[in-house]
Amino acid sequence: MMTPADAAEKGSKPAPHSGDAETDGEIIVTGSHIRGAVSASDVLKINSEEIIAAGQTDLGEAIRSLPQNFAGGQNPGVGTGAGLTNSNVNSASSVNLRGLGADASLTLLNGHRLPYDSAFGGVDISAIPLAALDRIEVLPDGASALYGSDAVAGVVNVLLRRDYEGITTSGQLRASTDGGNFQQQADVVAGSKWAGGGFIVAYDYSRNTGITAAQRPYASTLDPETSLYPSQRRHAAVLSAHQDLGSGIRASVDILYSHRDSDTVGGTAAARYRFRPDVESLTLAPSFEFALGNDWTVKAQGVLGRDRTHYNTTFTSAGGSAVVTSGCFCNRAASAELGAEGPLFALAGGDARIAFGTGYRSNGMDYSRFVGTAANGAFNVSRSSRFAYGEINLPFVAPENDLRGIARLSLSAALRYEDYPGMARLATPRIGLVYAPIPELTLRGTWSRSFKAPTLYQQYVGYQTYLLPAIAFGVTDPGRTVLYASGGNPDLKPERARSWTAGFELRPLGSPALTLGATWFDIRYKDRVVQPIAGSIAAAFRDPGYATLIDFSPSASDLAGLISGAELGLQNFSGSAYDAALVAALVDNRNVNVALQSVHGIDARLGWSNDLDAGRRLNIDIAGTWLSSSQQLTAALPEVQLAGTVFNPPSLRLRGAIAYQDRRLRLGTTLNYTGALTDRRFATPARLSPQATVDLAVRYDFIPREDGEPGLAVSLNASNVFNARPRLIRTTGPTDTNYDSTNYSPIGRFIALGVTRRW
Repeated sequence: MMTPADAAEKGSKPAPHSGDAETDGEIIVTGSHIRGAVSASDVLKINSEEIIAAGQTDLGEAIRSLPQNFAGGQNPGVGTGAGLTNSNVNSASSVNLRGLGADASLTLLNGHRLPYDSAFGGVDISAIPLAALDRIEVLPDGASALYGSDAVAGVVNVLLRRDYEGITTSGQLRASTDGGNFQQQADVVAGSKWAGGGFIVAYDYSRNTGITAAQRPYASTLDPETSLYPSQRRHAAVLSAHQDLGSGIRASVDILYSHRDSDTVGGTAAARYRFRPDVESLTLAPSFEFALGNDWTVKAQGVLGRDRTHYNTTFTSAGGSAVVTSGCFCNRAASAELGAEGPLFALAGGDARIAFGTGYRSNGMDYSRFVGTAANGAFNVSRSSRFAYGEINLPFVAPENDLRGIARLSLSAALRYEDYPGMARLATPRIGLVYAPIPELTLRGTWSRSFKAPTLYQQYVGYQTYLLPAIAFGVTDPGRTVLYASGGNPDLKPERARSWTAGFELRPLGSPALTLGATWFDIRYKDRVVQPIAGSIAAAFRDPGYATLIDFSPSASDLAGLISGAELGLQNFSGSAYDAALVAALVDNRNVNVALQSVHGIDARLGWSNDLDAGRRLNIDIAGTWLSSSQQLTAALPEVQLAGTVFNPPSLRLRGAIAYQDRRLRLGTTLNYTGALTDRRFATPARLSPQATVDLAVRYDFIPREDGEPGLAVSLNASNVFNARPRLIRTTGPTDTNYDSTNYSPIGRFIALGVTRRW
């Protein structure tokens, strides 16, 4: 894992850093619209070789291994009892930086947005074939000023190979030594290049059996048929091509297709559930770049995409007939953008450069739900936005200026304006500063504001209204009632955040192979969408902290408007006819913008890489994140700690790797550390001790090649060598997973044998 200084700029002319991909003049910068800009944020990089060496076969596995990422949310293996935000509709793998949710982490493919997956506003990163990957770049910083909605916790940009030549095939067999999760995986990648153009095409196929509770002794409290890990089958294909058309015009296109089905069993023998979703996704992202002269370029690009999760849930009760619930979370996305970038004037450290542009984006969801053949809720809505942005980079001093006390000084600023008709208009700024007092030490900092539009599901899923007797809530006046509403809310507004970071990177002069770095981050995230009263409604009446969430003097018009919009109208359980004058309180428990979430912590890294004699190389990389996060529903309610508690990210995660390679042999070992967790769900808190797992990897190139890619190679990987098992927790129901499935995996020791052939 590498940092932005891995390829620092030289001279007054901007040059690509580790956040850049340069191919025949095209430069993709993660965290900036400006070519060659020095990032004021810590841009992390994971290349495909590192992922393959770790024995990982899809990008979901790779991103979950990052200390900055949380494996909860929408990821395979997350069990029941972990809350709605940790439920997985279709076994997808979504980025979840800082544990802020899949909808607060933006995932891009070659800088392009992808359609949302399922209900929760994330993107399935495992749908991108690993064989086509060049690297993943992670910007763990608020970046709405650059990318718009969703980039609150950060941005993950998946960059594909360019100008690949030849054909490579590979395959793996993998299995858990405790049983289950037998995997078969195969892929092929082919490409060619010619004067002015090139293409790459890749296809990946994988399937695995599931893991059941019967195969893990620590899950004996669950029904033996319960799935701890789903069985899956996945097809994924990608095509990426570019061509110079003459007169300074370049065309490119990225096409991504994936299909996945999975099978998960839950419940008990008396009440059995079986989930069998089927997911298909297709994205088309063309772009045209025009060179105008004087180093100015104009780029026009667009995206058309769709992601369809057809879900199918069969419920079978003992002695009863099966009931099938089916439907679709059908997402669609379309966008068009026109931008320009180029130099303004010369500064001592290089050209001041500016980027600006405008565009249009639309997201839609077609949701349906059927119980048997009867429709049971549906909507088909879309949301559009218009945006404009501007960014400037000012390199005041560069190392070549040879100034005492200032080796580098640059300032960047960005501003984005977005108009969501009928919902909100937002302007989000971002400022970044890079200062190096000496060439070996770089200091950097950012300040930004970000936002996230509510998901269409949060807004438009149907809501219900119930009329209840007020005596159940402590109201003694006879005949009085309480109106309770729960579900979606079309009046939701965007969530907003303020972020800042401050960090350093040190490369000691006497040890150029050594890199030390750390970044402090702080996020204040307000107006988060939540269901305000998650527990007992009666208890909320007795708690003064909920007073602002309960309307004790509702108007007849407000009540009538709420009832008229309810999916099933008013459901009266009061025992008397509805009378607005007798409603003592309105409990509007629909989704609402009220929660405040605070996140801060430190990312740190130590890296050492050195060439030994005779073509041998040794790498050491240690990275970790210390995280503190909390949430507060209202100012009158207490702050609830999140990080370090079950079903939330741990306060401390570490990952350390040592790798050795020569012309034929590659050896590596990795230590993964998950810090202690506390279970505060019961009167007596329980502590879950830390856990460490060890991975080993070896690859031998029987036919080595000069370009570093093997002609023929065999690999053997062992994950969780000592078979560390999940820490057990108390459960609140007989079907709840009895360990924290967001932080611990049921896979256990896992062995993989792979073969790669370059043709």
